[in-house]
Amino acid sequence: MSDENKCCGTANPLDQILTLYTELALRPNQDFGWGKGADNARRLGYSEEWFVRLPNVVWESAAAVGNPFSVGPIHRGETVVDLGCGAGADACVAALLLGETGRVYGFDATPAMVAKARSNAGVAGLSCVEFREADMVHLGLPAACADVVISNGAINLTLEKPKVFAEVYRILRGGGRFQFADMVREHGVASACCADSSWADCVSGTMGVEEIKIFLHEAGFADVEMVEFTGYKTSAGTIGATFRARKPH
Repeated sequence: MSDENKCCGTANPLDQILTLYTELALRPNQDFGWGKGADNARRLGYSEEWFVRLPNVVWESAAAVGNPFSVGPIHRGETVVDLGCGAGADACVAALLLGETGRVYGFDATPAMVAKARSNAGVAGLSCVEFREADMVHLGLPAACADVVISNGAINLTLEKPKVFAEVYRILRGGGRFQFADMVREHGVASACCADSSWADCVSGTMGVEEIKIFLHEAGFADVEMVEFTGYKTSAGTIGATFRARKPH
């Protein structure tokens, strides 16, 4: 058992995550206590064009905590990997930006989310997107296969964050970009790991900004930057933030 598992008491974080995100996939109209859906994505600066081009069903289970597309470009023909893709909203946006010559791979550990993501891509008519069920630590992709890795509110959920960053580094090509949004502890707030709060609600597994930046540097990334706080909240002591980093050539 990892130290993080020990710290979080009797509830198994992985069971929490599977239960909550299955509910979000199957019953998105419930009130989960945090922002979701198209209105939330609009508040985070997603382009109105994407809401026009993607059906409403694509957005209903999306719980974006920031806008990973706001921190760097996605070019036509590139290969993009989406970690913790959920129901596929960001992967579908990436597919719009990439065009028919690009490729998107979305990974999620919740089977119901993967099934919904595949359905959403089909409804949206996007053939360049592929979704797979996998842990973020073991993606099963070749080394140096991706131009961009994105993620949105998912890395804080993993129990092995340094291994996730190492896996991202492994699959990126030289010069590849890592641009993601995640929940972080606000400055001066002690670690939430032992708090009486849910790991799956993006509270107990959060890190501070500087801790994330250290892990990224240790994985080998250059040009590491926290771009901005997004205003998204999951508790009094957590807030959404966007980051970018680059794998050196």
